[in-house]
Amino acid sequence: MKKKQVLFSILLPIIYIFPVLSFADINSDQSQPLHINAGDATLDQKKMVTVFSGKVIITQGSLVVHAIQGTATQDKNGDKTLLLTGNPVTFVQKADDGQLIEGQGNRFDYSTKTSLAVLTGKARVKKGKNLIVGDTLTYNTKTLMYSAAGTPANGINPAKTSGRITVILDGKNGSITK
Repeated sequence: MKKKQVLFSILLPIIYIFPVLSFADINSDQSQPLHINAGDATLDQKKMVTVFSGKVIITQGSLVVHAIQGTATQDKNGDKTLLLTGNPVTFVQKADDGQLIEGQGNRFDYSTKTSLAVLTGKARVKKGKNLIVGDTLTYNTKTLMYSAAGTPANGINPAKTSGRITVILDGKNGSITK
């Protein structure tokens, strides 16, 4: 029984912060079991660090995430972080309104201390016909505010070095959140 409690306390940082990956409020998936499939896993009980590597696939309800490596930590104050890396990290999830949310970036960082989810490296998030592309996409889970920053070759037209972001809004809905 003690082994299960230790494993749960190590996996808790991942379970607690995983819903932010979708950059949206997906209530139906948050109550679903979290499944992690990877080539290897390392659990450090003293440092409260969990590392999964080797074609990491994470699913929870309709959420499916692919990464090369994932690291979850918890400090002595209870603050948690999640770092996913890949080439790229990808995720897809069905929102409560039925639309698909698809995202990708070379790196995904989240911290419960700052409430910031940051997708970097040719980052893009698409919901329905709405799309936002930049080198860095940041979402504050407390204020529900997004920001985007661009660099040369934002993924839309790699031959151009505009250093700009791209936002495409569905003319019908006119909002990235709908």
